[in-house]
Amino acid sequence: MEEPANLDLQVILDRLQNRREFLQLFGKGLGYSALGALLPACGGGSNATATPAIQIPANPIPKASAEYTLLKRTSFGPRQDALQSIKTLGIDAYLEVQLDHESIDDGTLEAEIGTLFPLTAQTPAQLLAGFPDNIAETARQMVGATQYRQMFSQRQLYEIMVEFWSDHFNIHLLNGLGPTLKPTDDREVIRANALGNFSVLLHASAKSPAMLFYLDNFFNQAIAPNENYARELMELHTLGVDGGYTEDDVKEVARCFTGWTLNFPDDVNYGEFVYADVIHDKASKLVLGNPIAANGAQDDAEQVLDLLAAHASTASFIATKLCRRFISDSPDAATVTAVATAFSNSAGDIKTTLRALFASPAFRNTSDLKLSRPSEFLPALVRALAPAGGYPSDDGQFFFVAQSILGQLPFYWPTPDGYPDKQSYWAGTGGLLNRWRLSFLSYSGIIPGIDVLVIDYSSMLSGAETVTTIVDALTDTILMRPLSAEHRDIIIDWLMTEFGVGADDVLPPGSPAQVSPLIAAVLISSAYFQLR
Repeated sequence: MEEPANLDLQVILDRLQNRREFLQLFGKGLGYSALGALLPACGGGSNATATPAIQIPANPIPKASAEYTLLKRTSFGPRQDALQSIKTLGIDAYLEVQLDHESIDDGTLEAEIGTLFPLTAQTPAQLLAGFPDNIAETARQMVGATQYRQMFSQRQLYEIMVEFWSDHFNIHLLNGLGPTLKPTDDREVIRANALGNFSVLLHASAKSPAMLFYLDNFFNQAIAPNENYARELMELHTLGVDGGYTEDDVKEVARCFTGWTLNFPDDVNYGEFVYADVIHDKASKLVLGNPIAANGAQDDAEQVLDLLAAHASTASFIATKLCRRFISDSPDAATVTAVATAFSNSAGDIKTTLRALFASPAFRNTSDLKLSRPSEFLPALVRALAPAGGYPSDDGQFFFVAQSILGQLPFYWPTPDGYPDKQSYWAGTGGLLNRWRLSFLSYSGIIPGIDVLVIDYSSMLSGAETVTTIVDALTDTILMRPLSAEHRDIIIDWLMTEFGVGADDVLPPGSPAQVSPLIAAVLISSAYFQLR
């Protein structure tokens, strides 16, 4: 066989930066049916301002297996070992293992996190001692520990719920004293209760010094009530904006929370919750038609939290957000009702609520209804290509920068509503192009001085030597789901043209490993990889 004229990956990558034909590879197929019309405008723009680029049809690509779909929805990306586990155990048994997260041994990973990111384990007083010089490092370590767990933890469903509640009770990390307070909130509020009970989580959040500071309740006093936390408590944390409360309820709830504050930097116990009775409004209140007797002290607000946690609007609001996260942007009413009922009947037990969601036909019988957010895309990349890897030698800087470019750094959303969970926000042209660029740059070896990941393509290839067999082997090991015949042919035909080979020509020694990163990047950039 005549040797192909060019198997230089760098040359191909250079072409990819400017070639309309490559973008049309995605516009023609690979699930992105509407992208071609937008190609002239490709080239950037923030997720928040870019015009939505993709209208994903109901069934754009062949339906994935039930086991694969479950992993896409309940993890930060399928891995071969997890896929095999679920096939061995069965879906229901696998879910029960994941729900019982404390029985999953993650000790080695947590020990590594303790070594790599020690600031995440420090108390507010310890972090205050280095403040403000330690702000950047605290932020880097908070993000790094979160990414590390999402990529490598065996407790994948638990980490999904940690992210879910972190968005639900969002606190911007870089907010005044936030860098000294948020690490404790992450450990003792969110992570401690992510698969526990909603009421317990709600009470813990209300007492969190990070939340007290972020939403201004730390200076809420009878003489000048501050309504910020009261409003967000009902609008974002419990009832929802249409949950039936009024402006009078906001005012009354604010009065109930007067005196809930924290120890300040000049106190030896800085960063701890305290109730200051001297600034509490001791008169009676009326919240959602329920009387709160006078002189109730701290219990005024405790009663409010119990009332809100048990409210029907809260059950519906939480159920809707969970169904949106695990099923689709517009979950059906029957499924939301069933999940809300489980939430109410179990008094907010999160595992019971999730079991109802996972048992629903909408969850079991559908797939590919959502575009993965950037926080899922980056870990999924790592889990597919380097499942046995560890943290990179650059101390996590590449992942930090990559996630920043993609637009979803953990703890960086500035407003209390948390990162959006709808495709319309994330499917802008600029956001998708950044995903594609990351796919090619991070795995092509063309970033000088950064050893991001060690990828064993030889084991993925299993001896494949032709363009056809290489594409099939990498599809099996990276996508873990079949391509349609049309999309498979698009990739093979494109590679044949680029490399000047036939579909079944045996490539020269070493060439399969050279071609593999390019094919892997194409697969990861496709809708097959990005939908869940």
